[in-house]
Amino acid sequence: MRLLIALWLSFAGMVQAQEFPVFGGVSSILIINQEALFSETRLGKDILALEQQERDALIEEGRRIGAAFVREEQELTRMRDTMPPEEFRALAEAFDEKVVKARAAQEANDSTLIANIEARRLAFFQVIAPVLAGLMQKYQATAIIDSRSVLLFDRNMDITREAIDLLDKAYNENPDMLNLTGPENE
Repeated sequence: MRLLIALWLSFAGMVQAQEFPVFGGVSSILIINQEALFSETRLGKDILALEQQERDALIEEGRRIGAAFVREEQELTRMRDTMPPEEFRALAEAFDEKVVKARAAQEANDSTLIANIEARRLAFFQVIAPVLAGLMQKYQATAIIDSRSVLLFDRNMDITREAIDLLDKAYNENPDMLNLTGPENE
């Protein structure tokens, strides 16, 4: 009985102190962090900057339209006491209709912006596919899996940093890659 307890305790100690194994040789699966691949490459950063410019322009347009409506509403309020109620009501209804149309247009612009962002992300991964395929060939891999989909893996299988370096080099050599990530290239 003492031998069994001693073996169990020594085994428990080994399990706690054990490091995860490092596998040598060729792996058929590689791991990549897609978010890092997008946010840490120059191409991804340029796409993010472009998207931010589009967001800022849309916000500015909304502010400009909103300010114009505030001025117009204030003017309508001033005119209210100087005209017959039916005439004012017609102007107020026309103003309300204009505001509703402007809101609908802004919502359509928001939807278009979101669709463009999603299309750029998809296009980004299509544009970088040859670089990733080259890494697969280099490591004789059959798959690349996003690290967020894997519970546990050997860090030696993670090619994120190498992929970022290769993508930055490819983008330096071909800055037109940014044009290939436009929403029209989905």
